Amino acid sequence: MLTVFGGYSQSKKNSFTLKIKVASFENIKGVLRVCVTDQKDNFLKSCAFSKTVVVEDETVSLKIENIEKGSYAVSVYHDENNNDILETTGLFGIPLESYGFSNNPSMTFGPSFKKSVFKMASDKDISIKLK
Repeated sequence: MLTVFGGYSQSKKNSFTLKIKVASFENIKGVLRVCVTDQKDNFLKSCAFSKTVVVEDETVSLKIENIEKGSYAVSVYHDENNNDILETTGLFGIPLESYGFSNNPSMTFGPSFKKSVFKMASDKDISIKLK
């Protein structure tokens, strides 16, 4: 007896992996703090995913898994003294520690979700250059 199965099942991938490469560290002290958000209105305050990585080289690579399909932005900063605070100075809060965003936008008028947003519909690799 010959049995032929004509149907097939293909499961859709519901979550993805974001690989992030961060470059241009001025030194190899402290940690890199990473925030991935899908919150346009709380761009720099709310993280859907966060990670802290010890800085041991001029380039840091990391991955964040289980990210659902959607629009996201990444912000990072080099917390040189590992105090969990982005050190700033002056009236406008100009950062003293290096920072960066997905898409490496110009900082003429400060960071924005709109300038940093990207789509996650599959696994993705991004590079961020610290400023």
